[in-house]
Amino acid sequence: MSRYQEALQILKDNDRGEFSVPTHGLYPVQFNWDSAFAALGYRLFAPQRALREVELLLEGQWADGMVPHIIFRGEHDGYFPGPDVWSTGQPIPTSGITQPPVAGSVLRRLIETGVEVDQPRLSTMVQRLVDWHTWFSVARQCPDTGAIVIVHPWESGRDNLSDWDKAMAAVIPDTGLGDYKRRDLEHVDASQRPTKEEYDRYLTLVRFGRDCNWDQAHLGRNSPFRMLDPGMTAMLLRAERDLIWLQTRVGQDISATQARIRLL
Repeated sequence: MSRYQEALQILKDNDRGEFSVPTHGLYPVQFNWDSAFAALGYRLFAPQRALREVELLLEGQWADGMVPHIIFRGEHDGYFPGPDVWSTGQPIPTSGITQPPVAGSVLRRLIETGVEVDQPRLSTMVQRLVDWHTWFSVARQCPDTGAIVIVHPWESGRDNLSDWDKAMAAVIPDTGLGDYKRRDLEHVDASQRPTKEEYDRYLTLVRFGRDCNWDQAHLGRNSPFRMLDPGMTAMLLRAERDLIWLQTRVGQDISATQARIRLL
């Protein structure tokens, strides 16, 4: 089997109809940037399926503009922390943090390579991207540097990066977490996963968000874990430039996007 055929089979195995999962078992739900990258693969053999992947991701958007890092679609009983732990109170169950905003760059790629979409449908998707990017400037941008702040290692998309270790070590685990069952250890050897102590800190950050009713601006200012993330900042900058291309395509005013770019 060729590498292309192997990749094709992975996409098919992870396809759940209108959305995909990163992998069966360990990550059985829709993840933000995984979903966007999967769309690039679907583009090669199912272009409308690729478009629907991005569209369905954006349909998980909150009223404040955030597109969460997890959208709990389909069967998700095997994933922890599940929607009952996040307790975000959204119409579609989601997590309470975001992930790198690559969806706009992916959508541009789909359109540039000939994926067909009518103007009203594309305009709706583009407006959702505008609202998401604007949310970053309100809830996650450092006023002094313009860089983007992350409030959880999971928000970066590079969950276990050593760059986060020092800041995470300073997070005091919540003593009220109680017992919980980690489903990840049912699929992967414990030596390849975060320790119990690290997971306690991850869940402490989730509880902090839940206790403030997922007030995103409050999280951006007061989370026990706050780090400027150059990776997230660079991806947002690229996404903003691609958003201008998309806005021009649908006839939207680009001045606000240009202003946000100047502040990054």
